[in-house]
Amino acid sequence: MFLANNLKFLRKRRKKTQDDVAFIVEIKRSTLNGYENGVGEPKIEKLIILADYYRIGIDDLVRKDLRKLTESKLKELELARHCNI
Repeated sequence: MFLANNLKFLRKRRKKTQDDVAFIVEIKRSTLNGYENGVGEPKIEKLIILADYYRIGIDDLVRKDLRKLTESKLKELELARHCNI
């Protein structure tokens, strides 16, 4: 599973702080820090919110190492997710 690394990668890709993202998804910064460091995992409700925020499907967020994808492939995933919402 790549959830922790992907959350951190996507946040940094958007040039957001943990405080920024935590505020948007309505969790504590320390909770998000735990998710990004693999100490904790979000409940399904928060996982959905995080996936929606990053415009990435939950399956991709959890099962793919998004750091290995090209920028164009990431944009393709975001566009596909955006069209499905």
